[in-house]
Amino acid sequence: MPDDAQGGDPKAWLAGVFDRAAPTYDRVGDSYHDVFGERLVDLAGVEPGSSVLDVACGRGAALLPAARRAGERGHVLGVDLSPAMVGLAAQALVDAGLAGEARVMDAERLELPDGSFDTALCAFGLFFFPDPEAAVAEVFRVVRAGGRVAVSTWGPEDERWSWEDDVFATLNADRRAIVRPFDDPRDIETVLNGAGLTDVTHRLDDHDVSFDDEDTWWAWKWSYSLRGVLEVQDEATLASLRRTASERLQAQKEVGGFPCRLTANLVTAHRPDAD
Repeated sequence: MPDDAQGGDPKAWLAGVFDRAAPTYDRVGDSYHDVFGERLVDLAGVEPGSSVLDVACGRGAALLPAARRAGERGHVLGVDLSPAMVGLAAQALVDAGLAGEARVMDAERLELPDGSFDTALCAFGLFFFPDPEAAVAEVFRVVRAGGRVAVSTWGPEDERWSWEDDVFATLNADRRAIVRPFDDPRDIETVLNGAGLTDVTHRLDDHDVSFDDEDTWWAWKWSYSLRGVLEVQDEATLASLRRTASERLQAQKEVGGFPCRLTANLVTAHRPDAD
């Protein structure tokens, strides 16, 4: 069991989970964070020469397309609690020949000046924050008047996979990474408006992925936040879970594997212009 699996600071626990997931995060089966990251940057309207903050940047799914749009005259910064994720994001910028940087930082306490960014992004991070209102208030603070904020969360699930909720809900764990799901865009709008952001827009976006076999699906489960629940289970519990899942998987197998439609909420808002 990892040292941070029980007790201690919940943020340190979350950072540890993502440190361990980082090597395979969005690298098992079909990549999808990169796809949704590109779409979020499109929706945010990042322009050449602009300054962009990516909160909870992960491996850089939104950070890299933002850096491509902002160009050498722009300033792009990704922040994340996970040192491993930050290291991978920084290396991805270097490998792609893009200007930008990544730092370890708490979204609820951004160590950044007021009004220092034209745009702030948060791709699939809002539901992990212990205090999302505090994080969004910080984003509001560091975005300039008239600037834009773009957020993504997961939307309605693929009904073919609804059985997963029942299976994984049976697992006992002191902590689960998702604090509030924000799968209803109205909940997102409430938090954004509460921080002072206005002109909230919303759209749903889909992307289809497929798992070649059961082993790929199982490896995927260990590659993101669910890892924090799985790694505190004993071997017998995990073996039982896999047997149950295998039965359900076989019932929905199609030619070429196990398809899944992922749906995201893509939400934008503005910080009002100064009076």
